[in-house]
Amino acid sequence: MASNADNLHEMISSNHGQQLSENKLSVLTHFMDISGISDDVIAKNILESNNWDLERAVDNFMGYNDPSLQNVRRRNAEIPTVDISPFNQRRYRVRSRNVPWYKQFTSFLISPVRWTLRTALNMIHIFGLARSSSMYVFTSINFYFGAYIVYFMSTFFYLMVAITDPAGDVRNFIESFEKKYVSALNEDQTGVGLVPPRMPPFFNGTYADALKEAKQTLRFLIVYLHGDSHEHTDVFCRDTLLDPVFLDFLTDNSLNVLLWGCNLNSPEGYRVSETFREHTYPFVGVVGLSNNPIADGFDFVAYSSTSFGSPTRMALLGRIEGLTPTTELITQLNLIMDDHQGVIVAERADRAERELSSRLRREQDEAFQASLEMDRARARLRAAAAETEARLAREAAEARKREALLARANVRRQRRWAASLPQEPSGDLDTVRHSIKLPNGTRAQRVFSVTDSLKVFNRKIPVLFSLSYQK
Repeated sequence: MASNADNLHEMISSNHGQQLSENKLSVLTHFMDISGISDDVIAKNILESNNWDLERAVDNFMGYNDPSLQNVRRRNAEIPTVDISPFNQRRYRVRSRNVPWYKQFTSFLISPVRWTLRTALNMIHIFGLARSSSMYVFTSINFYFGAYIVYFMSTFFYLMVAITDPAGDVRNFIESFEKKYVSALNEDQTGVGLVPPRMPPFFNGTYADALKEAKQTLRFLIVYLHGDSHEHTDVFCRDTLLDPVFLDFLTDNSLNVLLWGCNLNSPEGYRVSETFREHTYPFVGVVGLSNNPIADGFDFVAYSSTSFGSPTRMALLGRIEGLTPTTELITQLNLIMDDHQGVIVAERADRAERELSSRLRREQDEAFQASLEMDRARARLRAAAAETEARLAREAAEARKREALLARANVRRQRRWAASLPQEPSGDLDTVRHSIKLPNGTRAQRVFSVTDSLKVFNRKIPVLFSLSYQK
């Protein structure tokens, strides 16, 4: 273990040109063990961003934060890649019937022009000469040649000058949809006794946000592209999207599906349309997790070519194009979800396993911290006991020293007093014999002169006591 720590210390020193303290090196080693990060530079950067607080670094890395921090982390995550043409994609298209011959002939004549203009627009988009668009060009074979030219000119001009607001585009679509279809139907049904229609639960965010939300929550993303100019749009919105059966389907599967929509005439809707390459409208696509290998190229990547999270990738799992009845739409959605439900289940199991592993590592870290704190508490108690014992020993030694000094001082004083006593007078009429029984049982006698002062008598008594203890 020591050699591994030394090797880690040497690698960090060689990479950064500075030495870590033993405490920081211990924290770094422990964090790498908990997080599973093998790159010491990444681990060191994470710890530095958390001020070398191991618990906070583990919380931030494992995602054990409050919801606001989790939302920030989710917003900052990279946009998932989307495989637009997986080999197992399910396709369902309802072709328009009774198309007039002149429209078919016009579409045949315009198809080369349409291909040329689309290629030019793609080149503009690829080389960064434009960032957004206000219209989707050539959305249906039902447009005439003049409409193509007008759309192309307006689109090209808007590509050069438009300032995009993807979130605003989606918000405007939701508000417009509610005003045009839901509110209008509510007014028509006032007083009739019918149940007013409900608003479809569109995700209020950009396409990129919807992708991240779908992958984060392991749900299928249902994408609806709304074309105002298509002849079947109003019918599809009123009879299918607002059908209570379809709304109940979305409600019952709210844990498995996420609905997102946008208008083709907005830059956000146009970008998504350019990605999906739909052929006709109404268009409903289903995006979800897929374990198919992702292909390279612009046609297979939505907004970003960077992978996200686990080895699974987001893919366009199904296309539903044309005026589709409610029952058929629900059937196709169920078929698409059933085809790929196994990937979702497997990913949920993997995520649960990762979360369990992270929780176990967190609990182990908490147990380690608790054990470490107990060891520190015991060490503090031992240090306090040792300090108390040392203090008592010092106080006892100082007391003994004071007692010895006091005893020596008493001896010196008694000797001075003994030396200062006058000689004992011989017995005569002017003397007094004083006898004292000492504590050791002996009796001490002394003859004093009647002329001796009381001070001499007081000094004699301690001297006699001292002499009795010395025997």
